[in-house]
Amino acid sequence: MRFLLLCRLVTCIAIGLTVAELRAQQIAPQRRPNVLLLVADDMNWDSPGCFGGVAPDVTPHIDRLASQGMRFWHAHVNISVCTPSRSVMLTGLYPQHNGAEGFQRIRPGTATLPAILSNAGYLCGTIGKPLRQQELFHWSVNYRWQGTGDEDRWGRDPDIYRRFAAKFFAMAKTSQQPFFLMASSHDPHRPFAKYRRQGDQQREHFEAARPSRTYTAREVRVPNFLPDIPEVRQEIATYATAVRRLDDMVGAVLQELDTAQLNQDTIVIFLSDHGMPFPGAKFNCYVDSTRSPWIVRWPRQVKAGTNDRAHMLSTVDLLPTILQAVGLPAGKPTDGRSFLPVLRGGSQPDRDHVFTQFNHIHGADALPMRAVQTKSALYVFNPWSNGKRTFRRLGGGAFQGMQRLATTDEGAAERIRYLRFRRTEELYDLRTDPHCLNNCLNEEENQETLNALQHALRGWMVQVGDPALTAFDNREEPAALERFMREYAARAAKEVAELQPYEKAQRYTF
Repeated sequence: MRFLLLCRLVTCIAIGLTVAELRAQQIAPQRRPNVLLLVADDMNWDSPGCFGGVAPDVTPHIDRLASQGMRFWHAHVNISVCTPSRSVMLTGLYPQHNGAEGFQRIRPGTATLPAILSNAGYLCGTIGKPLRQQELFHWSVNYRWQGTGDEDRWGRDPDIYRRFAAKFFAMAKTSQQPFFLMASSHDPHRPFAKYRRQGDQQREHFEAARPSRTYTAREVRVPNFLPDIPEVRQEIATYATAVRRLDDMVGAVLQELDTAQLNQDTIVIFLSDHGMPFPGAKFNCYVDSTRSPWIVRWPRQVKAGTNDRAHMLSTVDLLPTILQAVGLPAGKPTDGRSFLPVLRGGSQPDRDHVFTQFNHIHGADALPMRAVQTKSALYVFNPWSNGKRTFRRLGGGAFQGMQRLATTDEGAAERIRYLRFRRTEELYDLRTDPHCLNNCLNEEENQETLNALQHALRGWMVQVGDPALTAFDNREEPAALERFMREYAARAAKEVAELQPYEKAQRYTF
C-alpha cells in the first residue's frame, strides 16, 4: 500500500515537473514566409533594365527577378535621402511621427519591422548600409564593417554579401526559424565606380570590387532632366557601372537563396531608397527624386511577369504589407496601409496619390519641402524659397558640365538658376512634363488641379501634425515664411546636436 502511494506521489511530481518545464520552454515559431528586402542606394527608378535601363544589359539579375514577380510603376519613397527614407521603411511612419527628419535616430520606443518580426520568432539580419539603433531594431545578427571612415568605405563587394547571406540562410535552416534579411547595397551611391586596386594601401579596408561590366559614355542613356553633354555622359557612365555592381550583389544574394532551397518560401522585395544623386533628383520632391523601382516576387502568391500601373504605393505602406503577408497584425501606430490585395492581383481604392517631403541632413541646413503627387500632376511647397536662399546640394561632374554650358546657353543658365532658388510653390503637369522642367503654377487652365492638390496636402499636414502647416497656411506672407524657417532650422539643429552623446556612445555618426 505504501509502495503504491509512493509511486503515485512520484508520478504526480513527475507530471508537475513536466508541465513546469513545458511552461518554461519557448513556443515554437509558427511557420511563416521568409522576407528578403533588397535595397539599392541612390538609384533612379528607371535605371534597371526592366524599367527602361540606364545602359544596355545593366541589371540582368534584377530583370530576372522582375520576370518572376510583379513590377510596380508608380511606387515612391517618402523622402529622398537615405537615413530618413529607410527609417520610414522600417517603421511604417512618416518622419513627423518616427522622429528621423534628417540624419537622426528613430524616436526611442518606436516599433520597428525587425523588432516586431523578431518577437514573432523570426531570425532577423542586416548587411550593408547601417542603421545603428540595435535597441530598436533587435537584429539577431548584423554585419558591421571593421574599418574606419565614412560610408564611402562600406559594402560594395558582392562577395561579402554572398558569404554573409549563405551563412545567414544556413543559420535560419538550422534554427528552423523564418527569417527577415535586409541587404542594403552602397551602390550606386557616390563614389560611383571606385574599386579596390592591388597595392592600394590607403584603401586597405575599402570593400569595393570591380563590377562585372564597365560602361562607357557612349553606351549610356542620359535622363531627360539632364542635358546630353560630355560631362553628364561621363558621370552617368560611372553611375551605370555602379548600378551594374549593385546588380552583382542582388544576383549573389538571390543565388545563395536558391542554393539554400529557400526561394519558394521567401517574399523578395527589391527597391531603391530614392533617386539618383544628380541635379533635379536626390534631395528633392520631384518624380525622379522619390519614384522607386519596386519588384515583389512571392511564389504561388504573386503572379510572375506582371505589372501594376494602376496603383500608387509608398514606402510607408511596406511595414503593414509585410506584416499582413506573413500573418501578423500591423499594430499601431502606423501611417501606412497594406497593399496585399494589389500583390494578389486585385484592386484597391484610394491609391491615386502619395505624399513626399524633404527636411534637412544635419539640422541647420534645413530646406523643408512638402509635396503631393498623382500620376498626372505634382504640387510642391518650398517654404525656404525666398529668392535669396539657395539650394546648395548641387555638385558633381554633371553639374560642373551644366555650369560650363550655362556660360553660352541661356536655357542652361535659367535651369541652374531655378535649381538654386526655386519658387515657394511649384506645379507640374506630368502628362506633358514627366521630369518636372516647367513650373506651370500660374497657368489658368491648371487652377482646378492646383486647388485640389493644395487641399489634399493641407489635409495630410493636419493629419500628421506637420510643423510646416502654419507656413503653408501663410505661404503668401514672406515674413511668416521667414519666421517659420528661423524656428524650424533652430529646432532641427538643436535636435541633431542633442544626438551627439548617443552617437559618441555608439561610436557612430548618423
